[in-house]
Amino acid sequence: MSRNLFVCAAIFSALCSASAGTAATANTGGNGLSIRKFTIARDDSTYECFPSLTRLKDGRIILVYRESDSHKAKEYTRIIVRTSDDGGKTFSARKVLVETKQTDGVLTKWNCPKVQQLKDGRVLIVCDVYPHPPGEAGKRGAQSAIMLYFSEDNGDTWSEPRETSVGGIMPDEVVELDNGDWILATHRKCKTTGNAEQILARSKTKGKTWGKPVVIASVKGYNFCEASIIEMPGGQLVCYMRENSGKGLPVYKCISTDNGQTWQGPFETLMGAGHRPVAHLTMSGKVLITYRYQPGGKGPWAKNTFAYLESAEGALQTDRSKQRGTVLPLDHDRSAKSDGGYTGWVETEPGRFLVVNYIVDDAPKAQIRGYRFGEDAF
Repeated sequence: MSRNLFVCAAIFSALCSASAGTAATANTGGNGLSIRKFTIARDDSTYECFPSLTRLKDGRIILVYRESDSHKAKEYTRIIVRTSDDGGKTFSARKVLVETKQTDGVLTKWNCPKVQQLKDGRVLIVCDVYPHPPGEAGKRGAQSAIMLYFSEDNGDTWSEPRETSVGGIMPDEVVELDNGDWILATHRKCKTTGNAEQILARSKTKGKTWGKPVVIASVKGYNFCEASIIEMPGGQLVCYMRENSGKGLPVYKCISTDNGQTWQGPFETLMGAGHRPVAHLTMSGKVLITYRYQPGGKGPWAKNTFAYLESAEGALQTDRSKQRGTVLPLDHDRSAKSDGGYTGWVETEPGRFLVVNYIVDDAPKAQIRGYRFGEDAF
């Protein structure tokens, strides 16, 4: 075989492995094989979804996600915790944090967990839970409880759940402000407009008690939800949000300059048809956001997962025409029952990222997939 034919065969083999989702893959980026795609969790008997990821100060990575019978979860839910001490190359066996089963036609449904390390070193899992039926829309989400789990040994053991007074569903991570306040974003249905509105609650007691919610974004005809808030180096807060009208509108953002007491916006971003953004600052001082693409209409459900990189200046820019950023395609769901695009990510070392995503693709039910790439892939 000639050298050229050998190279072509090697590239074709890598692409085939990419389609299977179990090995390294060539995807996009200026460096050829710049995105490595691999399976983290696949059990064809259960629906694995809604992953979140954090990297601790000692380098350990903690992954949480939900197992259930389906996306809507009618029969059972389990919140799973796994850890990695080798930069995400391998993960520990499943540890079930909490499990519920349908009883008398009602499931106490654990929904979307988020995991993070607090400034004091404790690890925190935030998750919403509510009865199904009626589900997340029942009584504007007022039946939902936001629960907190704490670990003081880097995720080896966990406290009993602490129920909060925070209303709404789909909690973000807690943002710890420089003044010691905690803020936590959720969303609910607005009584006045009938649309979803993005809100946040504030705690001055490190999560023991919470004040009344503040509205981040509420506009008639728009459904703002699934927020991700980051604190910028200058102290400003940027809240990225999904717009859920089904019209393929972009990710929106609001900006606060007073620790989240008041908000400007919402403003359009360059992330077209974006759902469920997950935003953090990179070690280089940029903003990286992972999200799914859902253009709306009568076509298939969300099939693509993207990453978006912009400067800190761009994140604070309210005029869409003056924003600058780059979109990087991460994955495509080939399944006729496509679903997913809910992500989490960490920076494993300067300029190197690990993303987790749930996707159906070649599985009968959803699976958890991982992606490795560098900032230079943009």
